[in-house]
Amino acid sequence: MQDYLKIQRKLSETLGLKFPPVAISLIRRACDIPQGVLELDNPMFYYTMVKYAMLGDVFYARENTHSRKRDAAALGLCSTPEDERTGEFYTSKSSFSSPKVAIRTVKWSPQLDAGSVYATLLSPLDKTPTDPDVVLIETIPRRALEIVHAALFEIGGWVEGMISAPRQVCAALTVRPYLGHMNVSIACETARITAKSIGLEYSDDGILMGIPGGIIGDIANNIDRIGYIKLRLMKK
Repeated sequence: MQDYLKIQRKLSETLGLKFPPVAISLIRRACDIPQGVLELDNPMFYYTMVKYAMLGDVFYARENTHSRKRDAAALGLCSTPEDERTGEFYTSKSSFSSPKVAIRTVKWSPQLDAGSVYATLLSPLDKTPTDPDVVLIETIPRRALEIVHAALFEIGGWVEGMISAPRQVCAALTVRPYLGHMNVSIACETARITAKSIGLEYSDDGILMGIPGGIIGDIANNIDRIGYIKLRLMKK
């Protein structure tokens, strides 16, 4: 395993993060749960689990511990609920104008096969018991650009973003990077509301980044090699 304590310290200090990066692993089999990691006591929305991990907690959650099945479905823990599949859920909430456009949104959403994931395992990056599949970071837009720049520093190119209204933390920021694509998005309204249940909020001024776990070390190594970031750090 990489030195995730060192990586977290480097990123937190360089970016001025308010909360630690969250390490997320999508566990395929019960036997793959690391020894000593306990299951989440009370069911939570996945958005809330992310914030809970930012408080320092290490835990795994099976399908029955995910309060919101549409998020669990995106993550591959279960089948898509019927009202999600038909678009009824979104039209009943006035999220979309018709079942047609709601269905289109769900079909275009990144989603893993039902039953392909046994549990989600979340922790602060420095406490991760395994190499994470995804690292999720909450920061301000200008620091998000620095993360993107660090990811491209040695390879060049562009990052193609994907954003919609629903399924942002689960599909856009976990499944999409799990499939190999870094993504920048914004917490949806439901995420903001449910996070308050544990005394935290997704910042109105912040954005979220879902990063493939395999490149987080490269980002940490590169981020203070970039010219304008060097200058910013020198002025501190």
